[in-house]
Amino acid sequence: MSSKPSLLRGYGLALLVATGLAASGPCLAKTLFSNSVLVTEAIDDDLYAAAGEVRLDAAIAGAAMVAAGSAAISGDVAGDVLLLGGQIDLGGGVGDDLRAAGGNVQVTGFVTDQAAITGGMVSLGPESAIGGQTWIAAGTAELAGQIGSDLRVLAGTAIISGQVAGNVEITAREIRLEPGAVIGGDLIWRSSQPPTIAGDAQILGEVRAAGGPGVESLVDESADPGAAGWALGSAVVAAALALLWFAPQLVARSAGVFRAAPGRTLLLGAASLVLTPVIAFVLFVTVLGWLLGLIVFAGYVFGVLLAGLLGLLIVVQSLRGRFAAGSGGWLTLVLLLLVVGALLLAQDVPVLGSVVPVLLILAGFGALTALVTGRSSTSLPAAPGPRPKD
Repeated sequence: MSSKPSLLRGYGLALLVATGLAASGPCLAKTLFSNSVLVTEAIDDDLYAAAGEVRLDAAIAGAAMVAAGSAAISGDVAGDVLLLGGQIDLGGGVGDDLRAAGGNVQVTGFVTDQAAITGGMVSLGPESAIGGQTWIAAGTAELAGQIGSDLRVLAGTAIISGQVAGNVEITAREIRLEPGAVIGGDLIWRSSQPPTIAGDAQILGEVRAAGGPGVESLVDESADPGAAGWALGSAVVAAALALLWFAPQLVARSAGVFRAAPGRTLLLGAASLVLTPVIAFVLFVTVLGWLLGLIVFAGYVFGVLLAGLLGLLIVVQSLRGRFAAGSGGWLTLVLLLLVVGALLLAQDVPVLGSVVPVLLILAGFGALTALVTGRSSTSLPAAPGPRPKD
């Protein structure tokens, strides 16, 4: 079955960071870098491999961490397995937990404990087995194997034809239970349409709809785009005010960095956005730095989210300093509302609607980078955030 385009495909790296592998003994691990890696002899310790193509045909006594364009594992791994790749085929056994993210992830082997998998297409073959709780995020999820505990699925299309011992909770546009499917607990679904359940599918618990919106509502073309846009704007205003309230010095210092050298700050932001994930990946696949790489990448993801709000507040503080430096904190709120409103209106303007948000992120990320690396040498004012009246 062909995979549908998915908005979830980009979440693979976030899932890997959130559920990162804590393998032991990295100094003794086997590390392999090449255009192509083929392992045909047993390894008595952990394995770290990065290549265009990786094949593991032998047993691994420890954990395995693999980053590759194409990764195929037919040997058994005694410990945890962490996989990142475009095409992932797991036909061997995993002695502990599995964490995998890729464009196409196919599991035909077994996982002794828990599994967290994300991809454009995720397939659990009929012969596959996962012993513990399982989390899957995918454009299309085809689940024909056995799962020995609870299952959680977030997908565009979710198809179950295998056996799940525990509860199943699914959020998807389309949910199908095929002939032969067995759910030992409850089926809890969230969608714009009820699940399609074959006549001979067995559900031993209850079938009930979960509260809250389904996936379809997130991309419903009939929804009012104006209402959705202003709702998003309100959330941005609230988040920006929270940042200004709890970290006024960070906002003030970031604004000072940008005012002192706007061009340099934008260039620094662009360079940092490009180079930081590269550095994180290099650390991630080295023996001594993989844990540091995970930390750097987690900080990078958080920094990008924070940078957008900082860029917005930099504009607000710059306007306030230029036109009304002595005004009270109420003016910050007014300017913030005006700037967010202008950004929402600009979304309908070709080019401008795409360029402005990117510039805000570059400004915020550049200022953060300057502060973190000590490249800021400006004399900065006190935080101009909201103040109580005398």
